[in-house]
Amino acid sequence: KPWLEAKDICFNSHGQQILDRLSLAFRAGELTLLVGRNGCGKTTLLKILAGLLRPDDGSFLYGGTEATWPQRYKLLQTEVCYLHQNPYLFDTSVFQNIAYGLKCRKLAGRELEQRVHRALEATSMEHLARRHSRELSGGERQRVAMARAWVLSPRLMLLDEPLGSLDRALRERLTGDLRTILSRPGITALYVTHDQSEAFA
Repeated sequence: KPWLEAKDICFNSHGQQILDRLSLAFRAGELTLLVGRNGCGKTTLLKILAGLLRPDDGSFLYGGTEATWPQRYKLLQTEVCYLHQNPYLFDTSVFQNIAYGLKCRKLAGRELEQRVHRALEATSMEHLARRHSRELSGGERQRVAMARAWVLSPRLMLLDEPLGSLDRALRERLTGDLRTILSRPGITALYVTHDQSEAFA
């Protein structure tokens, strides 16, 4: 049974219909791949699901019960993480970047440190824990962003072409990291790309 459903989502921008009656259902542990050309509305959909854009029409069911926009927005703040193609990192260490969301949730002390270290292990970045974000390569920045999302134990991860700006070698490396991240029991993911070969991988 789906724990989150988006039904008949519509969105217009400057008189242009971007999304027209689009419906999606998300079940625990499922990975959904969305492949489409640039400009077809993929990122718009992700921003709506992340609560960053309000649709013009449509409804959202949470556990089978319809949720209003304010109710859904509150749920998404704690249960959905949106990973952008070019993530923003804070001007501090890798450890502190990954810990940021946990601190916002009032987590501290040993539990915070343990969860950050598990995220670093999951993305093979233990050696980068004290490195400053300004010193990271493009691939390392993307891995930090993945770990920062994963450490929050989201029910839904929205992945917006996370490998799109990287070279082939880094794509292959990060594909493995993504498999590890998405293998966490119960996690649901929507992976968006314009590259069919990337989706199949």
